[in-house]
Amino acid sequence: MKTASQKKGSSVRALSAILVLILVSISILILPGCDKLQKDKDKKDITSAPAAEVEMIYLPVRASVAAKRDIIQALNFSGSIDAFRRAAIAPAVMGSRVMKIFVEEGSGVKEGQLLVRMEDFQLRQSAAQMSQLESDYKRMSALYSKGSVTAQQYEQVSSGFNAAVAGYELLKNSVELRAPFSGTVIGKYVNEGEVYTGSPGYDGISGVLSIAQLGRMKIEVMVPEQDFVLLHPGQPAQVKTDAYPGMDFEGRIFTVNPALNRMSRTSRVAVEINNDKQMLKPGMFAKVEIVTNSLKDVLAIPATAVVMRNGEANVFIVDRQESIPYTTKPKIVKVKTGLVTDAYAQILEGIDEGMIVLTDNNVSLTNGTNIRVMEIK
Repeated sequence: MKTASQKKGSSVRALSAILVLILVSISILILPGCDKLQKDKDKKDITSAPAAEVEMIYLPVRASVAAKRDIIQALNFSGSIDAFRRAAIAPAVMGSRVMKIFVEEGSGVKEGQLLVRMEDFQLRQSAAQMSQLESDYKRMSALYSKGSVTAQQYEQVSSGFNAAVAGYELLKNSVELRAPFSGTVIGKYVNEGEVYTGSPGYDGISGVLSIAQLGRMKIEVMVPEQDFVLLHPGQPAQVKTDAYPGMDFEGRIFTVNPALNRMSRTSRVAVEINNDKQMLKPGMFAKVEIVTNSLKDVLAIPATAVVMRNGEANVFIVDRQESIPYTTKPKIVKVKTGLVTDAYAQILEGIDEGMIVLTDNNVSLTNGTNIRVMEIK
């Protein structure tokens, strides 16, 4: 039989179990409703939030006005300036000693002026030999006139004497070195007392001295075969140098080698430059521009405005607005071009004078692209 205390404990445990079941039931009923209320609240917050603004993107471009211009097509080359006429002063016979040099670098000389005297040891030997052969020749001539010697004997002595005279003259010219033309001494490669060996000097010239005419200069350039056919003697040329920035020197094509180098497929073209003031010097670096075609007062646009699509020339045109920069949309237009240079393209058909064409960022454009015109030239 249970006691009163045991009955009381059982009742308490039963009551606690009933309370737990009630709380669990209430939780099951309440929590889904709360979750639904929270979801409804979140959804309301989302739908009530303001929509994000979408920023338009505009491609920055530059433009130019189609206008009448002069167009010049030219070929550009570079090379070293050299004297149009120059000569190395050297003896015909190597191995002789330089006895006296009468000029210095920069000296002006006249045609026929004595420049260098070489040692004359070989000349004196040749003179003695020639004198002996001259005596033999005179004696043989007298005997031959009397019929005392045969023609073969006479010819043998005569030939020996003539050879001796030629050798003497050669050595004489190798002892006294004279200027072949009037000019300026531009190089001195051997000093007095040294033996001339024929070895090239510091600038590749083999000689005792080098002289040149500085009033007339030239530049030799190598021209590829596709440009070679555009050039001819007498064609004008503009010459620019780093030594005189901003100054142009007038020149003209003097010679065009009619044969191309088989290895490089180029031809040597010589440009003559008037140098009366002698501002240009041999060895200066220069750039040469040779005009091959020119047009006056024709409708043209910058060459970068022309966009090739499927083998056809096109341009993008835009409207003009008062303020710059401004936003707009371009329109593509087919054009027909004439003379096209690195700078400009002649327009024959498609657009009129005064229209505005895009000159950059236009390669991948299409009709209707949002652009911002930053500059119009």
